[in-house]
Amino acid sequence: MTFLKQGIITTIICLAFSQLFAQTPLSLSDAVQMGLDNNFDIRIESKNVEINTNNNNWGQAGRYPTIQIGVTQGNSRRDVQNPASFLQGATITNNLNPTVSLNWVLFDGMRANITKSRLEKLQAESEGNAAVIVQNAIEAIILGYFRAVYEKERIDVLQTTLTVSRDKYDYVLLKKDLGSAVTTDVLLDEGNYLTDSINFLNQELIYRNAVRDLNFILAVSDVEQDYFFTDSLQYLVDDFKFDELQDRMMSNNANLRKEYITQAIMKDNISLAKADLYPRIDLGVSYSYDKSRVDISNTTLAGPDRDPVANARTTNLGANFSLTYNLFNGGRVKRAIKNSIINYDIENLRVEQLKQSLNLDLAAALDLYNNRVLLKGIASRRKASAELNLELSLEKFKTGTINSFDYRQVQNQYLLSAVQDLEATFNLIDSNAAILRLTGGIIDIIE
Repeated sequence: MTFLKQGIITTIICLAFSQLFAQTPLSLSDAVQMGLDNNFDIRIESKNVEINTNNNNWGQAGRYPTIQIGVTQGNSRRDVQNPASFLQGATITNNLNPTVSLNWVLFDGMRANITKSRLEKLQAESEGNAAVIVQNAIEAIILGYFRAVYEKERIDVLQTTLTVSRDKYDYVLLKKDLGSAVTTDVLLDEGNYLTDSINFLNQELIYRNAVRDLNFILAVSDVEQDYFFTDSLQYLVDDFKFDELQDRMMSNNANLRKEYITQAIMKDNISLAKADLYPRIDLGVSYSYDKSRVDISNTTLAGPDRDPVANARTTNLGANFSLTYNLFNGGRVKRAIKNSIINYDIENLRVEQLKQSLNLDLAAALDLYNNRVLLKGIASRRKASAELNLELSLEKFKTGTINSFDYRQVQNQYLLSAVQDLEATFNLIDSNAAILRLTGGIIDIIE
């Protein structure tokens, strides 16, 4: 029995020391900052924001003209063997033709202005998507952090219970050696001690998995990295008012703000469709220069008093305006306008639906929060009562007033109440984070 007890104690001590030397101090604010820097979803969405930022310019909207430059170089050989032809023989021609052209849409129903406005909203929409992902990530980091703290503090509770069981087991062994305890008493306390040891070791595994989950959220490459958590599992009760929370939610909720931007984009789509009702005026400017070289040395025109090479130069400069107006195309423009209006109406319904859904979520979250505040108060009182009862029962056990079975019942009650108190605290943190996420104020937790 003694060897078994020493083996259990040695295993637990080794686990504790291995974690102690591998731990890195980590506060909640540091964890959030690490997650914001490393989280894959945030990094991916930031790239989407970068793309939409690059697209948000007047060139993409079509405000500026397009200018093209080109060069054509041609070579040809023409061999004429025809008695009726004035020019007979082989003619070699080389030419070089550089060109520059400019095309500019002067008017197309204000499409460039509308497109630029739409590009700005698309950028804002991508930033809104990023804001949603950031807030969700912050909530996940907060809950992941405190989940690990919660599991760590459960280890501390089980450590207290294990220490009491070990001391009680040692005490019963001493009593047996003195002849005041029987073998059944020793076996009972040994079983309790072994049960508490199993619970402690299993909780160690649960804690390590919680830390691994946190490392995944933080995008830490070493999933086995352990931490010394500098923020404890604590809470501050807020006197939330539904009307105040609702006002903040309607102004700051990230999903709703993003939906408002989508609504504005749908409105711009109507203006884009209506732009096809107006005529289009284009300006085109072109310049070309053609230089040709003709070799007639192998033709009938060649002679001692004639230059065998003829050079020609041609310059072309032009400017033109074009006006295009669509008189009829099967009603496509009108249908496009009507469909854009319908899509805008659909988006308005989605906004109203989201508002109702958020109000429902907020009411449920606030009700759950208030309920958990009451549960936390009850859990704290139960824990304090069970802790005092454990101390008093230990003295009664030592004096023989109660037996091992009764004391074990008191010990189990303390363990249950302590764990429930920790769970009630974590649940309060969870509800508080949910309310702050809904109202757009979750970032305030780390400020």
